[in-house]
Amino acid sequence: MLDDWESSKGRWRGALTTPVRRVRQGTRSGNDRMCSVLTHPVVPIALATVLPQEALSPTLVLAGAACSVIPDLDVIGLKFGIGSHQMLGHRGVTHSIVFAAALGALLTYTLFRHSHPDPWVVFHFLFLSTLSHPLLDMLTNGGRGVALFAPFSNARYFFPWRPIEVSPISVRRFLSGRGVQVMRSELRWVWLPAAGVVILGMIVRWYG
Repeated sequence: MLDDWESSKGRWRGALTTPVRRVRQGTRSGNDRMCSVLTHPVVPIALATVLPQEALSPTLVLAGAACSVIPDLDVIGLKFGIGSHQMLGHRGVTHSIVFAAALGALLTYTLFRHSHPDPWVVFHFLFLSTLSHPLLDMLTNGGRGVALFAPFSNARYFFPWRPIEVSPISVRRFLSGRGVQVMRSELRWVWLPAAGVVILGMIVRWYG
């Protein structure tokens, strides 16, 4: 459901997302702004198990894992006074569909165009690995929303259901009781489903 200030932008946004103005009331803010860097690579590792055997390589899996954490390099902007509400701020343009496609295409062209039998498989894997980052962030219960449609719009989005405890950016805060709470949440909502995908992929690979 959307607040009045955003209802004019279409019912479809209300069906998919929750506006940031409402989400920020009663949720964690400050430095609590992301899913933990330990969890993001779990998604591409799980996705790798469903790739065709001939497409799989350690280099590709490593590239996918890197893609899953690269969007959070935008936190560097905090050191230069770039606020998280800005397009170049945290959860801004690097968390968009456009960025995921651009990074996937760039790495496919530079690293795999001659060494891999199917560049399209590589591109889609790297694209989904990158896109998994903002999608997970949209499931967290704090921070700002994700600028999924940047650079065309800086509107921030969350999913209506946000079960994942948001992780602090600060390493010191992560290595505390707060970090334990975050990891328990991520184990339940990310690691366990990913393990299910891995098991399913292995069964299909062995018996399919």
